[in-house]
Amino acid sequence: MGLRFAAYVPRPLERHAPASAVVAEATGDDVSVLAVLQARARGGSAREWAGRIHRARCGDRSLVVTAKVAGEAVGYANVAFLPEHPMDHAPAGYYLTGVTVDPAWRRRGIARLLTRRRMDWVWERDSAIWCFISARNRASLDLHRELGFHHVLFGASFQGVEFTGGEGWLLRADRPQS
Repeated sequence: MGLRFAAYVPRPLERHAPASAVVAEATGDDVSVLAVLQARARGGSAREWAGRIHRARCGDRSLVVTAKVAGEAVGYANVAFLPEHPMDHAPAGYYLTGVTVDPAWRRRGIARLLTRRRMDWVWERDSAIWCFISARNRASLDLHRELGFHHVLFGASFQGVEFTGGEGWLLRADRPQS
């Protein structure tokens, strides 16, 4: 299944007001709604996504968070501890493993809220956060740079994930000094 990225519009002519969303750990009751959201935004079946979201939510060293506006789920995101990958040698650590925002709610700060929540969670456990992003996903690259991530490596895959267009970026952010 091919991932669909948000359109890259660094300076949109029309700006939406930031959304006031509640970001919290996803519950079992959220899984089916998040699966439909993911299937609508990224393709694939809601049933397949529900299984993936459920497994991520139940992992020992993982977190799934959801953003809700007026009680409606408008986005969600994951973080998980991944071991060093045997093939591409991406290092062991906590990885931001995906963020999805309903297309109708993009460009309103939802992805930023979800990412900051995951970063705070990781920094309670570790001093570094990792993520990998397709070089074609410029909106995500900009967001992560703004949040303190820096480029570590380019590659065709990280943690076994192959990238659209054949190039991805491995990024890292370090916990701010107190």
